Amino acid sequence: MTLRERRLWKQASVEEIKDFVTQAYNQEVENPCPVDKMRAFTDNIRRTSCGECVICREGILQLNVLAEGITQGTGRDGDIEVITEVSDNLIIGSCCNYGKEVGKITKKIIESDQEQFEKHIKRRRCDAVVCKKFFSYYVAPEKCNGCNKCVDQCLKKAIDGGKDLIHIIDSSLCDRCGECVTVCEAFAIQKAGPVVPKVPTKPIAVGSFDNQLQNGGGLMTRKRRRRSE
Repeated sequence: MTLRERRLWKQASVEEIKDFVTQAYNQEVENPCPVDKMRAFTDNIRRTSCGECVICREGILQLNVLAEGITQGTGRDGDIEVITEVSDNLIIGSCCNYGKEVGKITKKIIESDQEQFEKHIKRRRCDAVVCKKFFSYYVAPEKCNGCNKCVDQCLKKAIDGGKDLIHIIDSSLCDRCGECVTVCEAFAIQKAGPVVPKVPTKPIAVGSFDNQLQNGGGLMTRKRRRRSE
């Protein structure tokens, strides 16, 4: 909120303001999670508001706080209605088109993806597996080659393992920074939503984990055979 920015928006045309806000939104278009998209967009755009218009300044901030809370698992019933109301207030009450354009975009997001907002709030679930509070990392045992690179990379010491052992991740220690993913050349570190695949409970030799049996495949096969007999 600087004098330069106040002068910028006072001198800018309607189309120039619209283009600026649209470009800020387009930076997040590829984000598959609409809630996180709104969070990132409002966090970015609030920093270039001139701050002179209270409705614009406080409205965008409130939208950012609400979206942030929903991605963090603290969303509450009524948040969707508040987001819609604040967006409408921005469209109607902003002194210039900066706040109006932001309101139009956030209202469009909430209207087109309301179901995803509801899942975040009511079910604590992110279908896109983007929001950190709603996913965990795990090591796919059939892909892990025991290179130990992820163990060395993890600052939280959340990964246990050794050379030629299938590693495991302690979700209670993991902060979902993703650094381990960047060094895993075997692409063994993956994301899981509400259901985490069966993995070893402790480091074991590479290649020794029977994933099909651990998931019940072998047991169910034997049961079906007995029934057919």
